[in-house]
Amino acid sequence: MSDLHRIFSDLKVYYQPHVQWVDVEDWLYGDEAEDEPLQQRAKKFWSMAMCLQDIGHQETQLQLLRDLSGVIRAMRDENQASYSNTHDNWSSLIGVSPAQGYLAYIYSLVSLVIPPEHVQQAAPTTLNENLNLQLALNAASTYLLTLTIPGAKSFGVFDEDVIEQVLKIFRLLEANNNKSVRANIIWMFFLTICDDLKIVFRYVHFKEHLKPRDRIIRCLLEVLYMNFKVGYQNTCASGLHGKCFELFGEIANEHNGDVYETLHLIMRQTFPMHVYTDSPQIVGAGRRIGTMQHGEHISDWFIQLIDKYPDIVIRILHFYIECVVSNPIKAWKSNDEKVAIGYAAKYDRVLFSKCNKSCADFVLDAVKADDAVGIQTRALDLIEKILLQQSEVEWSIFRYEVSKVPREVLLLREVMRCLNDRTLTVRRKACQVLILALKQGSPMTKKILQESIRFVQFEDTDVEALAEPSVEQNELRFEKPGIVQYAFSFQGHEQLEMEVKNVPQTVYQRFLAADNGLARSAGIALLERLVLVNPLIIYNTNFVKETSLLAVDRLASVRKSALDTIETLLEAYSNCFALICVYCRIWACLMSDEDVALQKLAISSFDRIVLKNIEPLEYSNEPKHFMPWRIISTLLMTQPRAYLQERFAVLLERESIVTLVNVIISHLSTSMATDAWGLLLFLSSRITNNMDALIGIFNGLSSYNMKSNQFLALQLIIGCLGNFSKPALNQLFQKLLNALRTGSIWLGIISSAVNLLNQIHHLSTSQSPSIASEVPDWQLSLLEDLTEGILTSARNFQEEHARLQCLLGAYTELIVMVPQDVDNRIVSIVFKYLQECTKLSEAEFDSDNERMTNWMIVIAGRLCLRENHLANTASKLYRTILTKNDRPQIINTTLIALNDLGKKHPSILESNFQAILSKLHSKFAMTRVRTFRCVKDVILSGNIKLKGPILISMLAGLVDESAEVAREADAFFTRYKRLYNKMLFDHCLKECPFDLNGQAILRGVRTDGNYKSPLKGSQMAKNRRLLYNHIMSSVDENALLLYFGQLKLLAEKTRDSAFINNPGALIVVQDMLFIMRRICFCTKGKGKEKSSRGEGDNSDEGEDGPSEAPPPPPRPEAGEATARGRGRKADLSEEPLKQLERCLRYVEETHRNLQPVMSPELRHTFESFCRALAMRFPNYIEFAQPAQFWQKFRSSKAPKGGRKKRRRMEEDEDESDEDQESESDSDSEMPLDRHKSTPAGSRLSQRKTSCDMLVTELIFQPPDW
Repeated sequence: MSDLHRIFSDLKVYYQPHVQWVDVEDWLYGDEAEDEPLQQRAKKFWSMAMCLQDIGHQETQLQLLRDLSGVIRAMRDENQASYSNTHDNWSSLIGVSPAQGYLAYIYSLVSLVIPPEHVQQAAPTTLNENLNLQLALNAASTYLLTLTIPGAKSFGVFDEDVIEQVLKIFRLLEANNNKSVRANIIWMFFLTICDDLKIVFRYVHFKEHLKPRDRIIRCLLEVLYMNFKVGYQNTCASGLHGKCFELFGEIANEHNGDVYETLHLIMRQTFPMHVYTDSPQIVGAGRRIGTMQHGEHISDWFIQLIDKYPDIVIRILHFYIECVVSNPIKAWKSNDEKVAIGYAAKYDRVLFSKCNKSCADFVLDAVKADDAVGIQTRALDLIEKILLQQSEVEWSIFRYEVSKVPREVLLLREVMRCLNDRTLTVRRKACQVLILALKQGSPMTKKILQESIRFVQFEDTDVEALAEPSVEQNELRFEKPGIVQYAFSFQGHEQLEMEVKNVPQTVYQRFLAADNGLARSAGIALLERLVLVNPLIIYNTNFVKETSLLAVDRLASVRKSALDTIETLLEAYSNCFALICVYCRIWACLMSDEDVALQKLAISSFDRIVLKNIEPLEYSNEPKHFMPWRIISTLLMTQPRAYLQERFAVLLERESIVTLVNVIISHLSTSMATDAWGLLLFLSSRITNNMDALIGIFNGLSSYNMKSNQFLALQLIIGCLGNFSKPALNQLFQKLLNALRTGSIWLGIISSAVNLLNQIHHLSTSQSPSIASEVPDWQLSLLEDLTEGILTSARNFQEEHARLQCLLGAYTELIVMVPQDVDNRIVSIVFKYLQECTKLSEAEFDSDNERMTNWMIVIAGRLCLRENHLANTASKLYRTILTKNDRPQIINTTLIALNDLGKKHPSILESNFQAILSKLHSKFAMTRVRTFRCVKDVILSGNIKLKGPILISMLAGLVDESAEVAREADAFFTRYKRLYNKMLFDHCLKECPFDLNGQAILRGVRTDGNYKSPLKGSQMAKNRRLLYNHIMSSVDENALLLYFGQLKLLAEKTRDSAFINNPGALIVVQDMLFIMRRICFCTKGKGKEKSSRGEGDNSDEGEDGPSEAPPPPPRPEAGEATARGRGRKADLSEEPLKQLERCLRYVEETHRNLQPVMSPELRHTFESFCRALAMRFPNYIEFAQPAQFWQKFRSSKAPKGGRKKRRRMEEDEDESDEDQESESDSDSEMPLDRHKSTPAGSRLSQRKTSCDMLVTELIFQPPDW
């Protein structure tokens, strides 16, 4: 008798006679009943021999089960020959151990540790819990092993329901997931059970028993998921974790079911497991450092199977990749999706390297899924992961099947195309992919990108090349690199070339010009990476222009990103002039930013880029050592010095930066002297050193050279007056007095010199309070000397005119400080000179005459500022100059002087305003700009009302040929409407057709007969239409619709024969018809009329970033009722449309009145207007009277087929109508659009006419070298 027979014979003693496992199942899980029947069932269970709580019997059973398990394991040990084909099978055992009794025995023992509630309540008072646990675990293990004995299926030992009950013991793992002794025992025994299951799956075929196999898989997965969620709770947990994967390997064999179906099931069940990146936590030891350990994740198991089932695993892993991209779990968060995509990239890398199979084709198709933004972004995430990890086919043979074009080429090409996607989310994601690829890409990815970007020749249109200043002595500068010759080291570069070439322009238009702040920040980051690869982007694209606009971006985060990017680029390309220009523009704006944090950032940046790079000249041997001086010189050239000085003084109080004053002073004797003076001036509020040495350096500056250095030096001395000793200040005081007295001083520093003398005097008096507070003697004596000097120089004008200028300048500075009247002899000298100048023609002015005249104009204004009669006399001279002269510099100086006088004497401006207005039509753009600014300041100050000829002249500025005048006009009207009259353009729209054509009398208004409108006449029709378009673009839609009330006015006016016989009046009619026709197109699709066009598609779907918040709705004016309650809001457009319906009858009447004078041009204009009405308001025109007149203008009924089809047909009608009319290019053009280099419809062009652009242009002028 074999061991099996013996053990089964001993074990049979504990079988319950006449009880089958289904009976035990009924006792445990039978139908619900009353308490008494349940108690009877439970008692039957506990009364069975194997369930009796007798320690002796239980220990005997436990030993028998252990022996039986040991025998079977030994039988299945390949190293032992203990297996007998004759006796060790169920055909010989079934007589010893009947199947039903054995199954009932196993079913009962397993149930000891997982009894239902009613069974547990009926249990004996003393339960041997430990023995019950051991019996249950050993019974489960023994049963599983007995399934490997041949004949288990034939003789009924293999029962799926019993296996289901046995597998319930896996619940013990979750119930004992802790560090207790009991838990350790259970988890350790499950290591044995898993080993036994391996034997089962190795020798028992489950191909026809998939239900128990799937249940076992489920139990193993629950263990894995539990470990990932709560960690390794005891020392055996990690071992059991690994055993589960070993079991999967045994399960995935053909005899246990179709391999593909089995792997597909495991992949589906483990799909949620692909969100874990870290190893399970070891409780008590903290989390492991690093990512998942090898073999702890299902992905490692699948990858191992590639060698065993390559074709099947390829299909399974591609299935996973496609699901992750196209159909992930809905409950996943964004970070979960990214982790799962990371595993997809891991699978793809292994498949590509081992099997030459890639998911690239699928991903490229997924990226093009325009109707699913989520799929596109996930596909881009997967591309990002692929580009970051090195992968290549590891085949040594069959290399002919491996593509010579790296798959990264096609992936990168598609990513670059996504930069121009219609959806903002996709564009941002593509930008992020490129940035990471450039920073952290695999060696192949970096090689492809760097070579493509470096070798492609970027050529944007309308690139403004900066005129770089000449190189200073010994200066090292970053020079524009030459074009690199093609030397690609990979194949397929031609597929990328065009896409790479378009990337900078795409970044400018689709990112930097985007409304979304995150998109702009992403574009800045990508642009930085591109320039770091190829600095030619700075020179051959619109880099300077586009990045400069970021200085006044609406978001603080974007402004910060812009500064950080330029700072990074300057570190890479030190002393690059183009980058310095951009840096200065952005940095100067941040110095006064509304965000205090950005102000601190600007100071810190200045410290890093400028101060810390300054070295003594003998140690300056790198471009970065010369960069600080180039930055300072650019700031002095492009920014208001007073602004910079004030901001430094404010910010340096709050920030601590180290200033190397002595090192800076050492550069005062070099070619960087001007920049060194400027830098010392900026830092003057923090200087504590003794500065006496600067006096000697200042004295060494000649009056005839280094003029800017003298000015900066004086400003510096004023700012650091307390840092000088008294002897040094006394010496400087005497030197400046002598220079002023003799006129041997540069005009530009006279004011600073007089100011410094006063500062020194006040410093002296503050330290000696006994000195009386009267006019200082030095001022009186200097004034007398200046008076005598002026009179003497005037008598010898030809020889001493230069000295005369200096003396007059010093005199005007000093006279306002003393209580004395202006010397009439000096006034007469200045007036007489100006009177002689007015007699000269423009051709008789040379540069000396012009310079002297400008100075005399300034001097006259200063001398006459106090006394009203002198101011009136000077203003008459100014009016004469404005009338007779048109030299830009003289006119500009006169306007400034006249404006200054007007601030003190307002009546002067009123009397001379017509002369000022005449200069708005000067042939010189510079003169028109200066005049416009002068008039603008006067109007905004409230001294002059904006009406009549003044309003017409200002409106004409909007259509000026000069871009600067047009933008000045636009900014002026924007500000005026905000401050004074927001309804200005509403009134202008009604009045301008009359006033612009000089026919204001027709609307009952009398104007100055001497004034002629600059936009009068048919030859100026295009400019008037441009102006009308600009006005209409700023007017509310309801106000535009109300304009149709003018139809009644037209009918009334045209009844008068005198009106229609007036050529000017007919031009007014054409202008009004043009306005109403354009209103039809401007309001199309916005009104509530039934035939109006629907809303267009949003080109930026899926925006998930914080874009700028829209402006709040305007508050109702005082007395205006606000809508309350939940009722329907009143339709504000109903009233204008009702008015239109009433006024349609006047159209035919006006047409009839104009018949006697109807010219072909007027007829065409009228019919175009009627067609526009019919298209915009078909429902009203259909019933308009008289029907015979409107018949030819009526269109067919609106087509059926949905809103999109109607919209498409209406757009076609618009195009055909525009083609038929072809009146002029200005029909829909805006005046400011003419001054743009890019198409008017682009978002980029819209941005460049914003207030931000105006601020940039007016404050940050380009350096004039």
